[in-house]
Order: sequence, then structure tokens, then C-alpha cells
Amino acid sequence: MTHDESYFLNPPGRRIGCLALPRNPEGHVLLVEKIYQKAEGNPRPWGMVGGSANANETLHNALCREFEEETGIVIGTPGRLLVFDYVPARRYAEGYNFVFDTPVLATDTKITLPAGELSGYKFVPPGELDQYMSDHGVRRARAVLKALEEDTFIELEDGHPVS
Repeated sequence: MTHDESYFLNPPGRRIGCLALPRNPEGHVLLVEKIYQKAEGNPRPWGMVGGSANANETLHNALCREFEEETGIVIGTPGRLLVFDYVPARRYAEGYNFVFDTPVLATDTKITLPAGELSGYKFVPPGELDQYMSDHGVRRARAVLKALEEDTFIELEDGHPVS
């Protein structure tokens, strides 16, 4: 493919996700219940905090904005990049998902959910993730926990480790 000026002015559409898996001091992870997932009949409509970056928005700014929108908490600068997960196009455009570390949250932290987007939140023990999240979400969350435990970075393709 030739990359002329038109290609660079109108590149292919892709989603850029900026996510976090906050933890409390007990090591439980904060999940949020997504209304659109429930409406679609998903039996496990929970996921990580975060969402899509806007045009001309840095990854860190997108995560900070999404984190505050979804929890009411201002986190300042996110921690290091823990996981990158490429998701091929299916129902939605292909996506690049970046999961960052965030400060540990007190178990009694006040969470303020955005009306119409999220319907619940819960600190979940890591061993119970499969009761709340999709299989892909569980694989991604486990990769995040492994990256934290091993002080490393993990690259995934569709939730599976890249060898």
C-alpha cells in the first residue's frame, strides 16, 4: 500500500482504549458494571475502569479523564504501562488497549458512577473475576495482575500472551 498524503490525513479508524484495574489494600480489584453490556444481555457485564481516547488526546490524559468520569476520583498521573492488548476488528473496529497502573484505593473510597453508563461497582477478589467479566476481560485482568506481581510489561493479542 502506498502511504500518500491522503492516507496520513484519513488513516483507518481504530479504537484506542485507556484502562486501569485499581486495587484496594487487600488486593481486590475494582470492577464497574457496564449498562450497555447488561442491555445486550451479557451475563458478565463487568469490566475495568476506563474507555476510549478522544482525537488528539494523550493516553495518560485519556485515562485520567475516563477514570474521573467513571469513578469520580482524580488520580493525577497514571503509573507505568502494564499491559498492551491488540483486539482485531469484529463487531467493532480493531482496538489498541493500554492498561496502566493506578494508586491503590482504600476499600471505603467513595465511588461516583456516571448515570446512564455504569450501574455498579465492586472490589472483587482476583479468584472471582470469571464470575463478573467476559473471558477476554478475565485474561486481560490476569495479565495486569501478573505484570504487577512480576514487575514487567505484558503484550497481548486478543487477550492472549504474545510469545
